[in-house]
Amino acid sequence: MGGCFVEFFSEEALENITVLLKYKPERIIFLGHKHNMLTKKMKSLQNFAEMTSPSTAIEFIEVPRDDFELCVKTINDILTEHPNARFELTGGGEMLLIAFGYISSKKAIKTLRIDPYTGTEVDFSGDEVTKVDGQVHMTVMQDIILHGGTLTRSSGSFATWEFTEDFRKDVQKIWDLSKALNHKWNKYCSIIEDVIKKYPADENDFYTLPKSELDDAVNLFYRLRDLDALRGFVTEKREIIFQFKNKMIKNIVTKTGNILELHVYEVASRRKDIFNDYVISAVIDWDGEIKEPRLSAPENPEAMYRDPETINEIDVILMHNVVPTFISCKSGRVDSKALHELQTVTSRFGGKYAKKAIVMATPCNEKTSGTNFFKQRAKDMHIWVIDNVYEMSDEQLLKKLIRIQGQ
Repeated sequence: MGGCFVEFFSEEALENITVLLKYKPERIIFLGHKHNMLTKKMKSLQNFAEMTSPSTAIEFIEVPRDDFELCVKTINDILTEHPNARFELTGGGEMLLIAFGYISSKKAIKTLRIDPYTGTEVDFSGDEVTKVDGQVHMTVMQDIILHGGTLTRSSGSFATWEFTEDFRKDVQKIWDLSKALNHKWNKYCSIIEDVIKKYPADENDFYTLPKSELDDAVNLFYRLRDLDALRGFVTEKREIIFQFKNKMIKNIVTKTGNILELHVYEVASRRKDIFNDYVISAVIDWDGEIKEPRLSAPENPEAMYRDPETINEIDVILMHNVVPTFISCKSGRVDSKALHELQTVTSRFGGKYAKKAIVMATPCNEKTSGTNFFKQRAKDMHIWVIDNVYEMSDEQLLKKLIRIQGQ
């Protein structure tokens, strides 16, 4: 659709982009107050527009928040230049909305509102209010860029995991194995990680590991052999010799929490009608700029980069239309620090519309010290707690993930 839309600039980034995603118009004018139209937010919005609708011209107009007459004049000037402009009514400062209400009481103005949660459009232009169901979508990458960051190349979806059908089946089989082992899974993976560091693979990627140092973690290799996750497996009196089927299998076995993350991601990705995008092990650069090294390295290697980076990793991010869900996966014990870390990242890169959840492999029950405080703190922070996933079927977990979306 062509034409011009006017958005009342909102501090909530998602409230600024529904028209852009749905209509991709010729022009969008963002009208806002100087105190919240920060340069960084405008730059992030411009970057988002260039990615999602490069042919749309973006214009920013700032007015003081305490000057009613200037607000009225600015809106009237826009209507003079763009008489058919449509005004989207989500967000906006108080004085601008008062000025808009004053003008709209004297002349007919085309108005609409698009709900970021549902994509439903409400049109107030005619004699009767009309509703049109619809959906707007964006990717995880686009959400992070909209909020001023970027996903780095080291994110798991880009650098570590390749979800082929074969690997999906491997994840399902190894998840079932981890469920059967329960708390032993973490113990075995920790031992294997240490032993493999001590005895690296040869030039053909074969590992020779002493049974004495593996102790009972050697049992995990026998189970993996039976799942066809190892190649060339040989067991000797004092050692085992093998190749991992691929690097991804190695990454599962040598880091305790990876299988839970992969399970959550794999289960959620089955419902493409609910989740339109998903990223695992998302590494987020807060300022959206990957720093380049200096031309000449100083004596201190840590000073090679121009500025310090602020980096966070989120285990899984799911997108439902334009609303992200940030998920922290915990295969062991969890404390309130995890809640605050999740809250910080979600607030920064999702705002008030974003969902957040802690997914735990083991139960979060009253027998564990501090559980009641943890659950109440999570509730106060509007963080969903999905615990005891080891005892859940895939369908039960999926149902809970969908329920978070209000479905």
